[in-house]
Amino acid sequence: MRGPADLFQRELLIFVGKGGVGKTTTSAAVALRLAKEGRRTLLVTVDPAKRLKDALGVDVGHRLKEVKPNLHAMMLDPEKVIDEYLRENYPDQDMTQSPFYKYISNYMPGINELLAIGKLIEFRQEKHFDTIVIDTAPTGHALSFLTTPLKVRDLFRENALLRWTIRGYSFYQKFAKGGRALGKVFGGKKGADAPNIDIEKLFRDITQHVGAIQELMADPSKTNLIVVTLPEKLPVEESIELHRYISKELKIHIGYIVVNKVQPDVLLGLTKDVDKLAKDPESQRRASEALAAHDFDKSLIPALLKSAEFNQIRREMNLQHIEDLTKRLPSVTQIHLPLHRRDIAGLERLELFEAEFFKGLERVAPLPRAR
Repeated sequence: MRGPADLFQRELLIFVGKGGVGKTTTSAAVALRLAKEGRRTLLVTVDPAKRLKDALGVDVGHRLKEVKPNLHAMMLDPEKVIDEYLRENYPDQDMTQSPFYKYISNYMPGINELLAIGKLIEFRQEKHFDTIVIDTAPTGHALSFLTTPLKVRDLFRENALLRWTIRGYSFYQKFAKGGRALGKVFGGKKGADAPNIDIEKLFRDITQHVGAIQELMADPSKTNLIVVTLPEKLPVEESIELHRYISKELKIHIGYIVVNKVQPDVLLGLTKDVDKLAKDPESQRRASEALAAHDFDKSLIPALLKSAEFNQIRREMNLQHIEDLTKRLPSVTQIHLPLHRRDIAGLERLELFEAEFFKGLERVAPLPRAR
């Protein structure tokens, strides 16, 4: 059944879209509401841009930071995750400088991103988070992140590659232990023996890990993906293509499309009166004279009419693109959010945006009662 349960009862919420459409603000707003509803929530950004810091109004780094009760946030750098993984599992060696690190990075593409996704699952289990909200980088990088489990799975299905990797690393281990001269070739100035690692077991473990991650991301009862877009031609076209790829190729459930920065209807039903005034020079003259008597510039009325005309043109363009999106993706629920005069920055403004988001959600489905 469709509705707010897509957000309130999922373990993983993923926000995707072009750069500049409001993914970070929207993901932060949803995470904030989840925390208010009593769900222990982890808000994570994999975007190297520091928009999450701006949205929350607090520094967000590579360590967990409590923002509000039930809400923690952090940045996730896949390279830092694999560094931490190697330090935890091989504390006696500087593995980031070892030939094994270079070997696994070169011949296992996507392993950094895979470990990053795995790290999120560990956080959920170890820290008892109910929901993880992921703010992705712009579309191309986001797809690279989301397709990692599939890429690694397909890589490991190639038995020939698996045998070649095991054979190659075993061959390297023997020669690296043959003397410091060869150690220098493989390990740098000081030389280094190849770590004594059961790479076959490592591959088996990673394969199992990939399966668990893919199962979680493809389970609509646990994972929901939200596309954030703008009511403009290129963002709409990209969102439609993104929907096709994610739903058909990645098999991830798409719950909503958030159409952000929709031009508000500032005339609020006064369009006919404005049009009438625009066609009546005499009424404009009298209105301008009346305003001039109160020290207003006589050009104010023509300027306001031009502004109203531009607003209506802009709004009609937005509505046309929304209509196109609706026709081409009729099965996906849309949430429309208005254009703001300035960026959403800091918790106070984020809470206003959060209220608007959930009012929009309430218009398409009833919200559950707060606990």
